[in-house]
Order: sequence, then C-alpha cells, then structure tokens
Amino acid sequence: MSIHIEKGRNLDFWADKLPDGISLLRPFDIYTMIAAVAGFVIAFVYVFQQSTFTDASVYEVIPLLALPFFICGLLYYIKTKYWILLIFMAVAIGLWYIDFPQTVIYLLLFVLVGAAGVVALTDAIQRFIFYKVLRSIEYINLKKKLTITDRMVAFLFNVPEDMDTRNLTMDSNINRTKIPWKDVGGTVVLGLMVGLFIWIYLSMNPSFMDLTTESSIPLFMFTLILYIPVIVLPWVIFKSMRVRIETNYRDFFIYNGIKATLQRMAVPIVGALLFVLLAINTTDILTVVYYIALSTVMIVTIVAFVSILYYWLFESIIVNDIVSKWKMFRPVPVFIGLKVNGKEIPTEEVSGTPVRDKNEYGDLILPRK
Repeated sequence: MSIHIEKGRNLDFWADKLPDGISLLRPFDIYTMIAAVAGFVIAFVYVFQQSTFTDASVYEVIPLLALPFFICGLLYYIKTKYWILLIFMAVAIGLWYIDFPQTVIYLLLFVLVGAAGVVALTDAIQRFIFYKVLRSIEYINLKKKLTITDRMVAFLFNVPEDMDTRNLTMDSNINRTKIPWKDVGGTVVLGLMVGLFIWIYLSMNPSFMDLTTESSIPLFMFTLILYIPVIVLPWVIFKSMRVRIETNYRDFFIYNGIKATLQRMAVPIVGALLFVLLAINTTDILTVVYYIALSTVMIVTIVAFVSILYYWLFESIIVNDIVSKWKMFRPVPVFIGLKVNGKEIPTEEVSGTPVRDKNEYGDLILPRK
C-alpha cells in the first residue's frame, strides 16, 4: 500500500481531498442512487400533475412516491438473483388487476421489494458519506475558514468548537453474531423524532378534517414514513464502527453527536405540535390524535423491519469494506506544510499531536516539486 502525501490549498496543513482509491462506492451503489433520484423525479412530476390538473386527491396519488424504493429493490433482487421474490412480486402486481384490495397489494410490494430498496439505498448513502464525513470532522477545528459542508457536518454531528478533532479513530474488529436489538431500538427512537415533522403536518393540514379523503390518509402516511429510514439509518454506521474522537478524558462518539442534534430539534417541535393541536384543531382533536397514534405504530413497524433487514444482510459487508480502506485514511498528512515564522516545526514539538501506531504506516510517496 502506498500513501500519497499532498499539501492543501495555500500550503494549509490538511489535505483537501480523500486519498485516491479510498471510495467505498461500487458500481451497483452508483446505479442505485441514480435510479432512486430518477424514480423520485418521475413520481414527483406525476403526483404534481395529477393533483394539480385533475380531480385526483393528493392522498390518492402520493403513494407513487414509493417508486424509488421499488426500483432500488428490483435492482437489488436482480443483482443478487433472488428470483423467487421476483416471482412473488409479479404475483402481487397481477392481483392489482383482479379487484384485490390495493392497499394490501401496496403493503405486500413494500414488504417484498420496497424494504430491500430502502436498505440498498441506505447502504449506498453510507458508502458515499462515511469517509467524507470523517475527513471533514478531522480538520474541522483546525481550519481558519470552514466550507459549507464543514459547517453542516459540525452542526449535524454537534462537534464542540474547543475539541481537538485530529485524534479521530474507530474500531476495526466488528464481528456480530446476532442482530443488535438495542441498536434497532435506538434507530426506531430516531425515527420517531423525525416522525414529529409528519405529526406537525397532520395537525396543521385542514384536509384531515375532510371525511372524503379519510380512507386514503393511512396509505398517504405510510408512503411518507417510508422515507424515515432513509433519513435516520445512514448514520448508524458511525455507531457500528464506534467512530470517535479520543481525548484525555471522555471520548466523543460521532453518532452521539447526531443523536443529540435530533433531540435538540425535537424539543421545540413537540411544543409546536401541542400548540397546533390546541389552537387549530380544537373541533376534532381526537381525529388528529388517532392519526398520530397510527403513524407511531407505522414508524415503529417500518423502521424496525428495515433496520433488521439492514443488520441482517448489509452491515457486515460495508463494515468489511470500511476496515479494508482504513489504512488508506490513516495516517494522514496533518502537519505537512506547518510552519511558524517561516520555519518548519517537527511534529513531535507540536502540542497535542496525536500519536499514531507506526505499524499502520505504509510507503510514502512524496509529491513532485
């Protein structure tokens, strides 16, 4: 293994890009993300057209927004050659044309195909962001000027401004023998926090008082909730790898940072929800409470099911891929170009310099002048 050492822009002592070859993305992951974006655009345009220019209710057409997950799940089954599930999917689609309850068919297709699509898309997102997030966090408190991405990462992961973020590390000996039910429960809790946004929408939308759309509301809610695992599940990889910043006192775990951010956001949302319930829907508050309870059950069921599928089929593969690239990320050229008054300073004389395990060092290829 060879490590390319590079200077940052303006002779800054952090690298501006990840080492070549450290990307975790596979061709299938790229196809999955492209298919998901294309499916969402097609579905959104169709829903907008139908709800704007026809008499169709938005609650009747919005289930098509599950199309991205269906496409991703279909791609996953073709890649893995799970032909038996494709046959079941074809049977479910056939039931659509013999007056079988469409809600049942919709739920069946999600269980057979959509859930796998959600997890495949989540896996691709994890591969796309993992080392990018680590690179941003590692230098976030050293830079004089933060980029927009750095600011977003600092806010999302709740990185303290006075913390030396250079000593970033993770565990590389993850070996699960069973599904981590505690982690599944933690993901469900995050899903409920995100679900607060849906509950706000339920309570503020006057259409929920229209009994003519009441039969379509559960399916509408189910479709929106399908997106919750895609929002909360990508971050669990930081918990699985125990990514942390080691300090002389208590280690700062990256996953705890994003959990704290969601908790901070949830507090004012709860207050807003209570205000809306009391101020707007006083005439039929029981209806809103009913849909909140229904959405809670849906969130717990869907997020738990998708999480189990993720830990069962996907986690071990991405963990192995992350570990195999770790030595390309470590060590890094933290102090290349570090000068004081025009004089190079040896790294051992810099206060707070993290100590690296020299057994992880590979061959260094110095840049040409």
